[in-house]
Amino acid sequence: MMAKWVWVVLLGLMSASSYSDELDLGAGIFSTSLPHYLGSSEHNNYTLPLPYVRYRSDKISVDRNSAVGYLWQQGNWHLDISATASLAVDSQDNQARAGMDDLDWVFELGPALDYYFSGNQTSAGYAKAGLFLRKAIASDFSSIDDLGFRMGPYVQWQQNMWRSEDASVTMTTRGAVNFATSEYVNYFYGVTEQYANDNRETYDAERGYSGSEISIGLNYDSKRWWVGGFVKYYRIKDARWQDSPLVERHHNIAYGIGVAWKFYNKKWN
Repeated sequence: MMAKWVWVVLLGLMSASSYSDELDLGAGIFSTSLPHYLGSSEHNNYTLPLPYVRYRSDKISVDRNSAVGYLWQQGNWHLDISATASLAVDSQDNQARAGMDDLDWVFELGPALDYYFSGNQTSAGYAKAGLFLRKAIASDFSSIDDLGFRMGPYVQWQQNMWRSEDASVTMTTRGAVNFATSEYVNYFYGVTEQYANDNRETYDAERGYSGSEISIGLNYDSKRWWVGGFVKYYRIKDARWQDSPLVERHHNIAYGIGVAWKFYNKKWN
């Protein structure tokens, strides 16, 4: 249901876009290492063949990381809507969560108010600061759990490092401070009496500060090839739920790299 909701919103924005649209389709191999959840000492490593899809217009941007719709603009102020998702975790594969319910896919959708200090959403380079608010749900595609909200301020800077007639190299840096409601943090870090044991006491997580993050990504993009990578650092020390027995460390790192061959390019002027 959530996935359908996301795509209904984004397809509606696509139908309202202008004729300055761009579409790239391709196939590639992507490898990434992600913590099971923030605070976990265990990671999942994935190397997968995946399709490559990139669509951009003055109303919407869809790529491998996220989908963003541009709703409103007044001067340097922009109101966007974005969607993100995180992977499910099988609790039997995680020592701290052994015997607990699995973590389902988590989907987030909501608005962000941005102020561009330079450039805009379609520029090769820009600098902006913003505030996001996203509704979150968890789903195994047979049921849905309401996870409340996640929100916070962020800054993002993208710079064109090199450019030729048909290729470019860009670097993107992003920093964010996260806050979440009790429903959200309890889904990951709460321990009810049912799942308590000698090594895992009951814990009721509180809403509030949920850590900070900073990431850097570097991408090469041409008509036929895309090559990119990222590193993201999470700091959850001083988060309201740092004392949960499910938190094994106060720092996490995620990283990934990928390469894709584009077999279709289309522009509408």
